[in-house]
Amino acid sequence: MHQTFPFKIETPTGTFIEGDITSLEITTYVGRLGIMANHEPIVAACPPGVIRFCLDGGWTSFRVGRAVFVATGSEAKLLTASAKLALF
Repeated sequence: MHQTFPFKIETPTGTFIEGDITSLEITTYVGRLGIMANHEPIVAACPPGVIRFCLDGGWTSFRVGRAVFVATGSEAKLLTASAKLALF
C-alpha cells in the first residue's frame, strides 16, 4: 500500500477539495510533475489545465485555472482562481 499525504485545492471562495491521496500529477510551465508522499519541497507556477490525483488506485481529474503549487514534503496545496471536476 502506498503512503498517503494531505492535498487540497484552494480557490478565492475557500477550499474546493481536500483529503489524503497517494499521488498527484500536475503540469507546470516547465513540464509535468509526479508528486508522492515525502516529495522534496517545491513551489511551481502552473498553466490552466488538468491535474490528476490517485487514491487506492482510482484516478480523479480536475480542470484548474492558472495556479501556484506548493509541496512541503508532508502536504501539498494548489492555489487557483477556478477549479471544477473534469469529466472525460
